[in-house]
Amino acid sequence: MLVRLRLRQRHPVWWLSNLLLLGGVSAMLASGWALLDGRLYQAVQKRQLDIQFHRPVEPGAAIPAAAPHPVSQTDRWQPVLLSVLPKPDPLAIGELTIPRLGLDVVMREGVGDASLRKAVGHLPSSALPGAAGNFVVLGHRDTFFRPLREITRGDTIRVRVADGSFVYKVETIQVTEPNWPGAIEQTPEAVITLITCFPFEYLGPAPRRFIVRARLEP
Repeated sequence: MLVRLRLRQRHPVWWLSNLLLLGGVSAMLASGWALLDGRLYQAVQKRQLDIQFHRPVEPGAAIPAAAPHPVSQTDRWQPVLLSVLPKPDPLAIGELTIPRLGLDVVMREGVGDASLRKAVGHLPSSALPGAAGNFVVLGHRDTFFRPLREITRGDTIRVRVADGSFVYKVETIQVTEPNWPGAIEQTPEAVITLITCFPFEYLGPAPRRFIVRARLEP
């Protein structure tokens, strides 16, 4: 009876502060899980892409002799590791890297939350890598595209997909309004456009967009 009376006498501020604390802890746990989920997805799908993009020797082609080498522990356990890895994501289309920035991320078809939470997303209505037109890729500024804040003209962007590997050279960097149509407009030449929010250090939904445009190298 005494315990019940004490609970009733708790000040409303006490209840509010505890609810806020619980909400904060829950948000931190959710954020931590999302980060862990994204990192796990990236690690697994990069390995799966390595397997998927491996091109076997064409029939009739000569196979060069390889010098014998001892089997490492990694090679010995590789079949077991592959058997327990999650299946390849059919929406994972390739890998985007910017060597100077140390950026290396899996690209996923689509720009919804499901894609941008764990990868960078290819805008489905835009061109494909290496083809004529504007290949548009979106990513979050506080996760995978955060290194873009250090990008400069002349930087190299590499894209690897099932059809091959392509190299783009950065030509323009600009900050625009969020609905600027030029970011996703098609072009006669083969280019890649990277889009993220701006400013990078802004708290909450950022009001502008950071646009990187690069041209396909011959």
